[in-house]
Amino acid sequence: MKTDGAAVDPDLIARASAFADDITSRLHRVVKTEKSLSALLMPGRNGGRVMVGIVEDDGFGTFPLYIDDKHRLDLLLKFNCCMDSSGKHLATDASWFHITAKGDKAPLFRFEYVRDFQTGLPCAHLHVHGHRDEFAFAMQEGGRGRPKARKRRHEVPRLAKFHFPLGGHRFRPCVEDILQAVVEEFCVDTVDRWRDAVEEGRENWRRLQLLAAVRDAPSIAAEGLEALNYKVVPPDSPPAVNQRRMRAY
Repeated sequence: MKTDGAAVDPDLIARASAFADDITSRLHRVVKTEKSLSALLMPGRNGGRVMVGIVEDDGFGTFPLYIDDKHRLDLLLKFNCCMDSSGKHLATDASWFHITAKGDKAPLFRFEYVRDFQTGLPCAHLHVHGHRDEFAFAMQEGGRGRPKARKRRHEVPRLAKFHFPLGGHRFRPCVEDILQAVVEEFCVDTVDRWRDAVEEGRENWRRLQLLAAVRDAPSIAAEGLEALNYKVVPPDSPPAVNQRRMRAY
């Protein structure tokens, strides 16, 4: 754990550090790297927050990815961690997964998540850094109709500015999805039994997200269980469905 002197909830610190260790362990079981994620205390309101990433003197570093033993790609993983609204569970306030060709500044593509994102834009989204004339033309034309997009008429339209939705708060991709993608598509070098690590991590992630989704909509979860002949006893004051999470773009 690294600190800049901010006062942060010790439970958040412990959970974020454990989260960093878990992701690092998974990475070491998939790709050849000795780098590790760590948690960095950051100042802020309500006890501050914790950033998880490869902490270096000049900012956050990347994991090198090798193809045929040559460093070809870089993977940036960074998370802004906080406690959820109940104060009982670790939550991700924002995350960044970037794949960049070695030596380049602009990523090839990036998966990003911002819990409280701009209205009208998907909280979990994909950016592809490429170009196609027809795509840029459609973006420029679309800017003529929507007030928030009209500013595009005065910008050079770029595919990288398009936000591809990725499942919202609960069903967005996990780190293991990105790792498998670069292994399968780019033939990134791996360690033995890498697929087992990916599948285990993905299952763990989806179990956690399923639990979170149940907390968002407990009555819907109860309906599903009752349809399977489970006996569900509701509490005296059942919590309401979290419409904000259920309807989020």
